[in-house]
Amino acid sequence: MRTIVTMAALLLAGACSPVCVPALAGPVTGPSDLTPFNVTVRRFDIAKGIGSGVDFVLPVDSPDAEHACASTLANAAAFSRKVDGGKPLPLAFACVKIEKR
Repeated sequence: MRTIVTMAALLLAGACSPVCVPALAGPVTGPSDLTPFNVTVRRFDIAKGIGSGVDFVLPVDSPDAEHACASTLANAAAFSRKVDGGKPLPLAFACVKIEKR
C-alpha cells in the first residue's frame, strides 16, 4: 500500500508523468505482438525524495507502454535488496521515462 501511495504522491506532485496509452489490444499471441521499449526506472530513498535516486534503463518487450512500465517496476522492486541488517530500507521506485527502441 505504501508504494501505491508514494506513486500517487509523485504523480500529483508532478515528479513524473503518467504515460497515455491507447486502450489495450487483445491477448498477446506471439513475439510479433510485442513492442520493444527502453524503460527508465528510478530507485530512490523515500526520505530524500525522487531527486536522490539512481536511474536504470532496462530493455523490455511489451504489448504496450503501460504494461512495460508496470512489469519493469514490479521486477525492479522484486529484485532489489529491501532489508539491511533486519531493518527495512526506505526504497521507492518510479518509472521516469519510456521510449520505443
